[in-house]
Amino acid sequence: MRNKLLLLSLMLLSLTACEQTPDTDKLDNDYLVYTNYDKGTDFERINTFYAIDSILLISDQSTPTYWNNQSSQRIVGEFCKNLTSIGYTEVETPEEADAVIQLSYVNSTYYFYDYVNGSPWWNSYPGYWNWNGYGWYYPFYIPYSFSTGSIICEMIDMKARSIDTDKFTVIWNAYICGLLNGNSLSMSKTINGINQAFEQSKYLLK
Repeated sequence: MRNKLLLLSLMLLSLTACEQTPDTDKLDNDYLVYTNYDKGTDFERINTFYAIDSILLISDQSTPTYWNNQSSQRIVGEFCKNLTSIGYTEVETPEEADAVIQLSYVNSTYYFYDYVNGSPWWNSYPGYWNWNGYGWYYPFYIPYSFSTGSIICEMIDMKARSIDTDKFTVIWNAYICGLLNGNSLSMSKTINGINQAFEQSKYLLK
């Protein structure tokens, strides 16, 4: 009996190890930092960044709403601090930047992406960031839903667009959930989550 239990445990461990990305449906109530990146991007050529100072609030509203106060500025500032600490230079305009950092906060659980030529890109809700009529796409897979109280960070390559879709490329993504204490966002969990996102993204290091 003991040998059978051991065999079953090894089989379950093997199945878990083969899972390339976490099932976010199973982790909605847990603290989670999920990151991914475009394997085809040479991050050595990404040296400067521009961070949007407002955070998009994702909800069921028909018009976009942005979060811009002391709390949101602290969150944006933590992303900027992490980027500068690993060798990137912040610039004053998106036109100067190799990459743009944009942040979103999920007010309600939402489903995000469709597929264009086999690649996901954001178009599933109104009022999302718009870059002079151009959207952007993901060359890698991302969780298909995000839970309430989550922070999403996207690093967008502003120097190149996909030939197939004529869209800017998301070259790095961080999804941080499990940040609520009751109905309120925990700033300490948020800051820890941001730091963890960079800790597990060593490929960004200059």
